[in-house]
Amino acid sequence: MNRWLFAIGIVAVLVIAMAGFWVWRSLSPPVPRPSPLAQKEPPKLEPGMTLEGVEGLVLRREGRKTWELFVDIITLDKNQTQATAQGIRKAIYYDEKGKPLLWFSARSLIYDGNTGEVTLTGDIQVEARLPKGKMLFGKATQAVWHERQRILEIWDGQGQVGDTRFLVRRIRYNPDTTVLEAFEQVVVFTPRSRLVCPMVRTNLTTKFLIAMPPVQLSVFAKKSPTPFLPVVFRKVAQNAPQKKAEGEKKERPLNFRTDKPVVRKPPRWFFEDVVITEEGEDYTISAKRAIYDEDADVVTIENGIRFEDPETIATAPKGEVDNKKKVAVFFGPVEVIVKPKKEEPEKQKPEQGSAQPAEQKAQQTEKQAQQKEEKRERLRERVRKEGGKMVCDRAEYYYRERMVVATGNVRFEQEGRYKGSAEKATYLTRDEILTLEGNVRIQDLRKGHEAECPKIVVNLKTDEVEISPPVIGRLIVREEEEEKPKPEKGQPEKPKPEKPQQESKSEASQ
Repeated sequence: MNRWLFAIGIVAVLVIAMAGFWVWRSLSPPVPRPSPLAQKEPPKLEPGMTLEGVEGLVLRREGRKTWELFVDIITLDKNQTQATAQGIRKAIYYDEKGKPLLWFSARSLIYDGNTGEVTLTGDIQVEARLPKGKMLFGKATQAVWHERQRILEIWDGQGQVGDTRFLVRRIRYNPDTTVLEAFEQVVVFTPRSRLVCPMVRTNLTTKFLIAMPPVQLSVFAKKSPTPFLPVVFRKVAQNAPQKKAEGEKKERPLNFRTDKPVVRKPPRWFFEDVVITEEGEDYTISAKRAIYDEDADVVTIENGIRFEDPETIATAPKGEVDNKKKVAVFFGPVEVIVKPKKEEPEKQKPEQGSAQPAEQKAQQTEKQAQQKEEKRERLRERVRKEGGKMVCDRAEYYYRERMVVATGNVRFEQEGRYKGSAEKATYLTRDEILTLEGNVRIQDLRKGHEAECPKIVVNLKTDEVEISPPVIGRLIVREEEEEKPKPEKGQPEKPKPEKPQQESKSEASQ
């Protein structure tokens, strides 16, 4: 019995010790693993033969011609299954039909005949044959060809297919399916756009592409060739502003940002929950779903669009942004809200000197009140202070000219003050000129005045109003009682008869 207890005690001690070891191991910081290429070392070959100035050395695997090498020097082992080479001027890989599929040049090469794996390092140039006579050209610092998986893996690569160029941290490419996967950091350039995201999967034959979020796509207004940048994966280097020639107009690309995957089916890009901005401008467009057509250079927005700048908010069920004409179109019902202006509290100046006499303070207060009454706010400030709303069937915003054109059953209102309607409203935001046209009707909700005319032009800077005839007005005038002489001293004041307040209406036609 004692032996059993002793054995159980020994086992318990061992279990506790092992548990303590694993707890300590789990709490210890993990040791970083080197990359697969960092672990790759040149094999220690049993020297078989060394050749220099090799031209057209053929390597076979299972009787099939797989590689043809043009190198400065190569060393083969006795069984000719392992090889190392330096100064690879050209290395050609052949597909199962015996046709060239991949071309390489590099500083060094390691070949494993058992697995068919080839590792290249240093100043790598890559060419890959694509269907329909197209070619993929690329550069990299390291590359591995996995024969069994038929996958080409590349690190720190940059490449080009047609007019599309890319910078990528890591690539996996299948030449049989022409499917390319890019990881970790991806920057893709076309003559009209720049795509930045952490991962991309694309078919180089069909150009179908899926970009994983977060995604940023910048669309340029006109074609401008993108320089083939060196492989430097730093945000500062990639986003550094480029100097432009004197006299060249500044480009203002449209930027698409989303946290949802982005799909490209040429020539269209498909976005969800996207925010659209323009560099150098302070407005944003938010959309549930947007489609960008590269050929037409038009963004079509469905399932709700929201436009916002520091002064206004516009919403509509559908919209369209024409990047060529520089116009955003909203399809109604469109609602435009002018944001109320936040009043900043006035800073009180500290009193200087001793207290002023009561009479002087009273005079100063009266003078300030008179100045306040004499001071007249501009119409624009009154509108901005209290805000307003406009509804129409269609609105166009020409964001280069800063002009808004609203058409179709235009109705506008400032709650508790004014409301009206027109067939068309045009607002020049730079000049602050508002033009109302077609059956213009305006009503003063506080005083009851009404006016009708074919056209009104309002300058919100100067408060000048130009009304085109004929004008029909309806004015509400409140009559005031005439002042009667006061009774003499000692005589009681006669009671005033109750008289209801009267209103007189007048109509004028000009």
